[in-house]
Amino acid sequence: MAQHGSGPEIWEKGFSNKSLNSSGGTGPCAGGVVGPTPRAWKSQEVVDAEDAWVRVLSQEEREGLLGGLAAFENAGKPLLATCARDFPFGNLDRLLADVKEAVSHGLGFVVLRGLPIESLSVERIRALYWGLCNHLGVLRPQGVNSDLLGDVRDAGGNYRSASGRGYNTNARLDYHTDMADLVGLLCINTAKSGGESRIACSIAVRDEIASTSPELFEALYKDIYYSRKGEESSDEPPYYAAPIFSERDGEFCCRYVRNHIRYAHEFDGVPQPDATQTEAMDMLDRLVASDDFTLEMVLEPGDMQILNNHVILHSRTDFIDFEEEEKKRHLLRSWISTPYSQPLSSALEAAYHDVAAGAVRGGIVGKKFDGAKREYTKQAAEFHGMPYLIPA
Repeated sequence: MAQHGSGPEIWEKGFSNKSLNSSGGTGPCAGGVVGPTPRAWKSQEVVDAEDAWVRVLSQEEREGLLGGLAAFENAGKPLLATCARDFPFGNLDRLLADVKEAVSHGLGFVVLRGLPIESLSVERIRALYWGLCNHLGVLRPQGVNSDLLGDVRDAGGNYRSASGRGYNTNARLDYHTDMADLVGLLCINTAKSGGESRIACSIAVRDEIASTSPELFEALYKDIYYSRKGEESSDEPPYYAAPIFSERDGEFCCRYVRNHIRYAHEFDGVPQPDATQTEAMDMLDRLVASDDFTLEMVLEPGDMQILNNHVILHSRTDFIDFEEEEKKRHLLRSWISTPYSQPLSSALEAAYHDVAAGAVRGGIVGKKFDGAKREYTKQAAEFHGMPYLIPA
């Protein structure tokens, strides 16, 4: 367990730079008040302003998490039969409010530092993480096995294949978004080298494309086809159409996974992207990977990165792992539907199944979304007062 967790000397650092964290609006540096949507940012604005996006847990918050974990363990319920009410974490109101503020009105992301995992087994870390994620919203299924928590580690997968996914490889990943309002990553172990997280603000990228290439900007608002990579449920087609950029009620959303777009045309009747759409994606890829837009960070054990998928694209560098199994790079991934999510365009209904604000939506239903997972979703949605109208 030597790699789990961070030392106590960092627990009391501040989440202090509110000039960045609460700028409001969708334009760069749009004033000093809280706005209805996350703000646009470029890397130079945030790279040296870590206090604006790293929220260090206090000792009281750490103790509250461990107390809630103990309550869950004492109850003896299986994890899938629990939701937020089964994890009575103390002293977390301010932390949960800070997360909501950061992802909904601030920079669109936050890193929670100092989760108390250093003395816990992986099984207990998973339970703690499950409980914390459930206080943020409703967990959504990931992948063919409909996992509600995913393990991000190298299992020898092939990213560049018709069924390839990035989470089970050590490959460098394209910039992309996940199929949920929030994606959370909890670092348990780091790699021997590499594996840095990279993110970029899709609002800022949108603004750049709009100002320099209006024709390509318009192309990104047109439908394009995505493969479901063989992870569709029995009720879903193996592909769907959705725009990369969309808006509703003044709220912007970027839905982009080029590795899924790349293989959609292999299905009968599915067209390839046209020349303008391809050029637009090429420009989008260049911009997000450039020094102007990319923010690179190292996630240490005990760090939890939380991204608003609608406004933040993410990637990862390739990595070399340790030989010892217990030291290998390992993160836990969550996809979370939140009660404070924004409305989505009706053009995203095939992807998210429900586009209403604050509804249970998104995820990759997969092949194993069974009665127990459906019952979990119902209970978690009831706890948060969220509409649950979709079949999975």
